[in-house]
Amino acid sequence: MTRPRLRIALPWLQPALAEAVASGTLPVLESLAWLGGRGHLRTATGVAWRDWLLEPLGGTVPLQAAPAGPALATRHGQPVDGAGSWCVAHPVHLAAGLDHVRMGALEAAQPDTEEAAALAATVNAHFGAEGPAAMAFIGDAWLLRFNAVVECATQPPDAVVGHDVHDAMPSGRDGARVRSLMNEIQMLLHEHPVNARRERARQRPINGWWLWGFGVRAQVPLAPTHGWSLRGDDAWLRSLWAESGAPEASAPQGNTLLTMSRPPAAEPAQALALIDAGLLRSLATRVRNGEFVRLELLAGDRELTITPAARWAFWRRPSDVSGWLE
Repeated sequence: MTRPRLRIALPWLQPALAEAVASGTLPVLESLAWLGGRGHLRTATGVAWRDWLLEPLGGTVPLQAAPAGPALATRHGQPVDGAGSWCVAHPVHLAAGLDHVRMGALEAAQPDTEEAAALAATVNAHFGAEGPAAMAFIGDAWLLRFNAVVECATQPPDAVVGHDVHDAMPSGRDGARVRSLMNEIQMLLHEHPVNARRERARQRPINGWWLWGFGVRAQVPLAPTHGWSLRGDDAWLRSLWAESGAPEASAPQGNTLLTMSRPPAAEPAQALALIDAGLLRSLATRVRNGEFVRLELLAGDRELTITPAARWAFWRRPSDVSGWLE
């Protein structure tokens, strides 16, 4: 039987390692160290993790043809055949520093169903029939519809977490308009009753909506016969996959693309311990058993490649965590 190829994206892993090292809370990571020692670590500079994951299927081409807004709108039964645009409005917590504004962890700014409805009602009432409208809350973000076409280049929020948001603000023909809209929404949310309640409950206020994934419609560029299956938690990729008719695996089987876009716990040390004892331990076992023809793992800007010869490289020592942070 042909051994499969497995390609995995864990975009949060490298930042979690850096934070745990800086805070002195780094747990023992036996599986990560073993895998790093048996494979080849290199820098994958300038590659967005979704593009990297889809490289065997055309890289950026599928994502450019199916931007997140209309792709997710189609997936959730919203009509996308009109003249307007769609985007994703992600709830975020923005923390102001002396000379920058930094985006906090996305998990800390997740509203419950009641909070999501209240925030959307405020935004919709403010902008009225002529402005953008929050049409649906799809688990962790709103689908936002514009009456007119919006041409704007954006960054997904997971790429901005922990960074100065000014370096990743919307750009392009309508970039200034979208930036102004985001600022206006920030002012609406500043003293919103939802945030007052969250602060009393010692939760991070949702003081911004990050708008991204603008587009008019999603053209499905993937063929269902490309020989790969998908397994993971990323809504954008899953919507693209579903519309293409390609299989979505419940467990890795055959050539598989696997993503865990969010950490399994809010605290970096706990998230690292869980991933090491779970997924990474399972991968190490499967490498030892020679189950893969090729295993590729992306963590931040570090890419690990392991081939079948790794199971016999007994002289290779486990890697130090610094190898994942260079």
